Amino acid sequence: MAHQEYEELLTVYALDALDAPDRRQLEEHLEACSECRAELAEMRDAAGLLAHATTGAEPRAQVRERILNQVRSEGRSRQSSNEPSASVVEFRPRVPSSPWPNLLRLAAVIAFVALLIGVGVLWRRDTQSRQEVARLAQQLNQQNSDLSREREALARQREALEFLRSPGMKTMDLAGTPTAQAARATFIYDQKTGRGMLLTEGLPMAPAGMAYEVWFIPKGQSPMPGKTFTVDAAGKAMMMDQMPAEAMENAVVAITLEPEKGSASPTGPIYLASPAS
Repeated sequence: MAHQEYEELLTVYALDALDAPDRRQLEEHLEACSECRAELAEMRDAAGLLAHATTGAEPRAQVRERILNQVRSEGRSRQSSNEPSASVVEFRPRVPSSPWPNLLRLAAVIAFVALLIGVGVLWRRDTQSRQEVARLAQQLNQQNSDLSREREALARQREALEFLRSPGMKTMDLAGTPTAQAARATFIYDQKTGRGMLLTEGLPMAPAGMAYEVWFIPKGQSPMPGKTFTVDAAGKAMMMDQMPAEAMENAVVAITLEPEKGSASPTGPIYLASPAS
């Protein structure tokens, strides 16, 4: 039996009107459910108010007449013996009261208890519905975010594939330095336009506030900064960059760890570098 069905039996149980099979099931449930025990206590308090709605019993007409005759007889005997007699006041017969007011009070109490139970059930259902809607909305937002990232990754992969198929591409392999011996990278660029792509693997995750930066170092000149980037948990990254015209003929491509906004000149250790020609 569901929890809601037990709640619906509490009102009948509080009035001792529940049949034996349902009573046994409900009492077993009450032993383990503190919430239902609290509701049952409130219902029994309300049912206790019904005791004040009962009326007193009137004596039968025969008993009333016998008492009055006895009083009159005592009065006549006192008058014959010159004793002061007490005046007897007859009681007006009471009109039998109708049972409808009591039934209406009982019905009102039952309706009030049922209303309280209904309000409580609806409130709990509304709270559960709101929580479920919030959970589903959060799950939907997470799925949309994951889908957006997957679309971006797919778009980058398509761009990279088209770029790699273009004629006139030149490839430069970057090897890891003692700072990152397991790292490696490939820089592919168009010898005519200088448009390039960097693919990395095995780089450690950058610390908070830091990022990797690409450097183009023409022979005999100062390093020229490229873009900054970060890597995933596998140390992989794919990034498009523009090689300066001065570095297209004879240059070294290197990667250092810098502040996440980049530096005008290298300040951190070199993680990857292409061989010098």
